[in-house]
Amino acid sequence: MIEMSGSSTYTDQQLSALAAAAEKFSQSGDRGKEAAARFEFGRYLFQLERGGAAFEQLRRAAEVFEQDGLATPAAQAFLGSGHALTVDGRHEESLLWFDRAIGQFAQAEDQAGHLEASAAKLETLADLNRWSDTELSNQIIAATEHTDSLRLLTFRLVAFRYRTQARLAAGDPMGSLAPAAQAADVAGRLGDRRTEATFRLALAHNHRILKDCGSAAEEYEQVLALVRGLPGAADLEEEAAKGLGATLDD
Repeated sequence: MIEMSGSSTYTDQQLSALAAAAEKFSQSGDRGKEAAARFEFGRYLFQLERGGAAFEQLRRAAEVFEQDGLATPAAQAFLGSGHALTVDGRHEESLLWFDRAIGQFAQAEDQAGHLEASAAKLETLADLNRWSDTELSNQIIAATEHTDSLRLLTFRLVAFRYRTQARLAAGDPMGSLAPAAQAADVAGRLGDRRTEATFRLALAHNHRILKDCGSAAEEYEQVLALVRGLPGAADLEEEAAKGLGATLDD
């Protein structure tokens, strides 16, 4: 999941103060300050993984911002609402809120925000094992084609991961090769060795299934080079070594 940014350093006293402030501004009719307080309160609850409670605060903030014509804060709060629902295990419900975030980011002409909300929706579709939304992945890939931004590359990785998973779910190892290679490349540009190794391992397995032993061996060797000395990657190293040995025996 692409996590909603925000501070995780609040104390319980500050949490109570945010709740009290939101209620105070609600009672006084100060909509702007109420929405700001609820947004901050919701972000903190999200950091505590209290998804249901976070959603209620972020939803109320988002709807006030939207009603007041404040597209950017509304978009951010709708996006947070979607993330909060996924933390709460309510993935199906979250799709509506990601769509609302996408709409508000478009209204604000915030392309990066639009891509972030789109990527969040795509990740949720993957969690729900829904593989038919090629348009959303196409949009993200097209919009990030020439970027060097680490933030935008993260969304590009989401899109290629979705494409890879979709082809594998369809039983199409050949079709998974190109998006998996792209995903590995993006992960490499991000400096994420474990993710790059994971995709290269998938590439190696699929090359082997397709009887392309030379390409399979090359990918297994790249995986081994990537994970050598990498903490927490013993499982990948073991699987790649086993795969390479079996490939060389073929």
